[in-house]
Amino acid sequence: MRKIRLRDGLLLRLLLPMCAVLLVSGILSYALALKFARASFDHSLLETARGVAQQVQVRNHMASIELPRAAIEMLIWDGEDHIHYQVASQRQGIIAGDGQLPPPASDESQDRPTFYDTSLNGEGVRAVSLRVTSLESEDRVMVRIAETKHKREALTDDIVAAVVVPQLLLILFAALSIWKGVKVGLAPLERLANAVNTRRRDDPTPLPVTDVPLETRPLIDAFNGLLGRLGEALTAQQRFIADAAHQLRTPLASLKVQLERTLREQDPSMREQALQQLLESVERTARLSNQLLLMARAEPGASMSHQGRVDLRALAFDTGSRWVPRALQCGHDLGFAGSEVPVWVKGDALLLGELINNLIDNALRYGGPRITLKVEQASDFAPELSVEDNGQGISPEERERVFQRFHRVPGSAGNGSGLGLAIVREIAQNHAAEALLECPEEGGTRIRIRFPINPAGQS
Repeated sequence: MRKIRLRDGLLLRLLLPMCAVLLVSGILSYALALKFARASFDHSLLETARGVAQQVQVRNHMASIELPRAAIEMLIWDGEDHIHYQVASQRQGIIAGDGQLPPPASDESQDRPTFYDTSLNGEGVRAVSLRVTSLESEDRVMVRIAETKHKREALTDDIVAAVVVPQLLLILFAALSIWKGVKVGLAPLERLANAVNTRRRDDPTPLPVTDVPLETRPLIDAFNGLLGRLGEALTAQQRFIADAAHQLRTPLASLKVQLERTLREQDPSMREQALQQLLESVERTARLSNQLLLMARAEPGASMSHQGRVDLRALAFDTGSRWVPRALQCGHDLGFAGSEVPVWVKGDALLLGELINNLIDNALRYGGPRITLKVEQASDFAPELSVEDNGQGISPEERERVFQRFHRVPGSAGNGSGLGLAIVREIAQNHAAEALLECPEEGGTRIRIRFPINPAGQS
């Protein structure tokens, strides 16, 4: 399908109706001018016929006409056209004038004049037939006057020049004005297009909204919103690459050293110990890689293609159940408490499951022996999920910093990467939820995830 540029479309929509209007106006003006001109010439021709009719007399019961030679010469030639006259009687035939002038094709019995077009001597003429009604005779006498069309044709040419030429000039001027106006009106869009075409692919700065038509502002605002989201994605991508390069470089180098040492080890018992250490290093590196990938997916503004209604209670119960063997192995008591009815939230079940996994893993690594996973719906119908332990807690100055990437509380045990709670906060932010860290007076740490109120889940 052939595509039309906006400029061409506007010109077509503006010029075609205007040209049609001007064309119809020109045709109407031309037709009206010809009508009035023809009526004027016909009126002059009728006056000539009446003048000749006044000269017809009846003598001895016979119609006759006597015109001086000078009058005849003035009658038949006016400088541009030849005028033919004929006086005919029903009884006598042709009384005077040109006998070759044909009568009208219509009936002449009426008293009103009859105008008609005919030809004489191979040339078109305009004629009028008039009955002489002033005679006291039963005979019917007709006066016919015919005139060539030179003046009429000349007037037609003058009318064409006076009506059509200005119309054409007006159309040309209007077309140029509209073309110039459309060009000036679309210039801001062309500048905007050039700004987009010359922009670097990694430049997400908003497009300027000054000097652009108001009708394009919604489109530009929407495009700027897209650029903003693209900028967030580019920033997240660059941050992920930097984090991955920084965090994976050391573990991979360590794996290489351990592997080389294992290959050189001759003692079977030492080789077994080295292989065990190598396995632990591989597990830590794999866990770090998975956390980095999860962090990239949980970036604020990232797309959640599987978003829908999720029963937070059922999800937390199923996810927590899979951690019970690990908790028992580590000497922890992992329990579940909270609502007995479904607690609905809107989100990505996979990401929410990873959020719960990271909360439980963080509690197993750094918390006390008793861990409680809880899901409830607050009095204002806001769904809440929390993981609480009875450990030593976190100092006030560290409570906000633990949500930062790769930050670990000084002196903490374990070999974590410092990404667990950072992932929790970013998944929560992606679900418009709030991650809160509290340390109750009786000791321990409680991390609450407070979701937005969901009217659909109030039942």
